[in-house]
Amino acid sequence: MISTAMGKLLDRAERVGAALVICDGKDKIIRVNNKHAQIYNFVDFNAQPTFEDFLWSNIHNRKMANKKIYENPQAWLKSSAVYRDTYDYHQFVTHHMDGRVVLVFYEKVNDLEKWSYQIRIDITNEMRARFGWNGVTSEPVHWQGLSTPYFMGSSSGFLETVPAASGLILARGLLLDANRALLTILNDADGLRVVDGRVTVRTWSEQATFSKRLERFFSLTGQRRISLRVSRLDSTEAYFLTVTPLLDRGRETWEGGHVGVLTVANPAAMPAVDPSLLVEFFEITWTEAEVAAALGRGQSTAKIAECRGVQVNTIHAHIKSILRKTGCTGQIDIARRVVDIARVFGS
Repeated sequence: MISTAMGKLLDRAERVGAALVICDGKDKIIRVNNKHAQIYNFVDFNAQPTFEDFLWSNIHNRKMANKKIYENPQAWLKSSAVYRDTYDYHQFVTHHMDGRVVLVFYEKVNDLEKWSYQIRIDITNEMRARFGWNGVTSEPVHWQGLSTPYFMGSSSGFLETVPAASGLILARGLLLDANRALLTILNDADGLRVVDGRVTVRTWSEQATFSKRLERFFSLTGQRRISLRVSRLDSTEAYFLTVTPLLDRGRETWEGGHVGVLTVANPAAMPAVDPSLLVEFFEITWTEAEVAAALGRGQSTAKIAECRGVQVNTIHAHIKSILRKTGCTGQIDIARRVVDIARVFGS
């Protein structure tokens, strides 16, 4: 079983051009691929060093750009050991002295004699191409709490221009980056939170739906957008969550998929939008505009029907008419468009 899993990891790393290192339950390096051996050619992997030995070699050869590592290497090594012991899965970013930025995936495989592995993917060119990033900072990667790594001065500048809580995610909901608005929502852990580096939904049923849709989204032939209403514990208003591709299919280079742009809207915090604007912009009736505005505020169809004193089927009929006139794909899509309008024209 171990040899099969190891073979799959080696094949996956080969396909994406990533460096791979595999450790046994005692943190001894038992396997590396050619890419990893080339990057760290100053390490004798045939001697099966421990991972701490590997890190010491990086320190002696001044591989990392983080100056604080060299000021107190013992403390850094200790925190690294605690990190590997604490987390079963994580992802983070390292800056190298040669100007590279590397995204590292770490996973502890507890059902396989507690061995672990790290996959390193060079994302330097991705950063330059997608965000106009011009160089590597010598400062350490910033951390929000204990489990949400994100870039400062790189893609965060791009995300901060987005007028909504937004982030970049990889397959299985791995959080690559987030702006301050999204970090605030995740830290509140009301409807959404981060667990082992992944964006998750608090309620079990909604998380099951989210996971299935993420799997389809990141598949080669999957859907091109996720829309989901996320319940909250401390509010009757829901969050509206969407995931859309960062780039078109032809320009994507990540394994078996792409980078997704996660956007979370809190309708309760949005400015109110005048229904007359929706009448003009959507070319719908006044009643339909009031229903659309209510969807934008996060109200359910049952709540809208109760407030208007009508049957739920009547609200569904209005929504069907709105969909037909606007070309929206569902209630969440209507709400998203209303929220977009509210951000610009709301009061």
